[in-house]
Amino acid sequence: MKKNISIQKKLLFIGLLPILILTILIVSLGMILLYRSYTISIQDELESTTNVLIDCLDLTVPGDYHYENDILYKGDLNITTSAMMNRVRERSGIDTTIFWHDTRVLTTVVNESGESAMGTKASPEVVKAVFLEGRNYYSNDVDVYGMKYIGYYMPLLNSNQEVIGMVFAGQNRQQVYDKVFSVLTWFVLFSMLAVLFTSLLIRLFSKKMTADINGINEFLATIAKGDLTASLDEEIVQRGDELGTIGQYASKMRGDLKNLIENDPLTTLYNRRSCNNKLKALENEKIDYSVVMCDVDWFKKINDNYGHDAGDHVLIKISQLILDNIKDCGFASRWGGEEFLLIYQLDYDGTKARVEQLQKAIREYNFTYGDNEIRIRMTFGVETGHKDEPYEERVKRADNKLYIGKNNGRDQIVY
Repeated sequence: MKKNISIQKKLLFIGLLPILILTILIVSLGMILLYRSYTISIQDELESTTNVLIDCLDLTVPGDYHYENDILYKGDLNITTSAMMNRVRERSGIDTTIFWHDTRVLTTVVNESGESAMGTKASPEVVKAVFLEGRNYYSNDVDVYGMKYIGYYMPLLNSNQEVIGMVFAGQNRQQVYDKVFSVLTWFVLFSMLAVLFTSLLIRLFSKKMTADINGINEFLATIAKGDLTASLDEEIVQRGDELGTIGQYASKMRGDLKNLIENDPLTTLYNRRSCNNKLKALENEKIDYSVVMCDVDWFKKINDNYGHDAGDHVLIKISQLILDNIKDCGFASRWGGEEFLLIYQLDYDGTKARVEQLQKAIREYNFTYGDNEIRIRMTFGVETGHKDEPYEERVKRADNKLYIGKNNGRDQIVY
């Protein structure tokens, strides 16, 4: 038989697959959006830093810039100091640089060995955009002294609007990536916890559902093997979903199938097959019982005079009287045609009293069909036997006594 994938695994797969795909998409999109948002924020911060740096120089020191003997002046004041720029770096992590033409004359940029970038030159594209064209320049892929920066460049102007240099503010790109990665790590961790929590919920739900499905499956398999005594767990039947409905139908099917197999469809008494099974059970359990074989007298005349529907009506009513008489102490079956087999789990005296009550009830009952009143009488053969005797022998003797009663005038009980 082909091995099937369990419903629990399928539910887990179906439930987690879209969540995993969505998580991957969200993380990927989040990484892009977060990086873009962060770089835009950095661009604004770098632009603000360059503006502040230039404004501080313009507002606090009068005069134009000029560069002599490796010293940068503004007016008559030597501004070749990076104290303010170092403070900016300490507080914000932003490196700053002042260029004279294309050369770094003041900078906080150092390489991995700690060597200052002082005296190094800007890249040609930066020089072209800022120094030659006089416009601001921004890039997230700026090469500064062999390192990658997210940088912002602004022209440095004298009072005559001549571009004499540049001001740079930037952040090491790897540091930016590390910050973004740190945020994303928490985001991914949270997403993984959400996936784990969801998988646990799906597992718990699917485990219960799978258990109930397996319960229904085992119940139906037991019925398929012919055991109609099986019962379905009440928790399954009481479920308020489709599985509960399936369980209800399965239980009803078992009951209907049991009735179909065990009961006579007309009288609802046990049929001959199920009666034999119950007798075997009594025999195996060594339980004392009495056997009564009975038959409706002159039944053929009822069918001939009033029709077969009238005969069926009589059999149904007799069966009801039999059930009322025997239901608390035994069981009864339609043995064949108008013949019935009654099993009393009583001793001889108890059985005798019950059979006489039944005979009296049948004689006094008003059997009517349409406008016709039908007189019904029955003959009974009673046999007690002993518990170690095969049930077939006891039934056979009760049947012989029935025929003795039939041959001796009917409407009697033969003990």
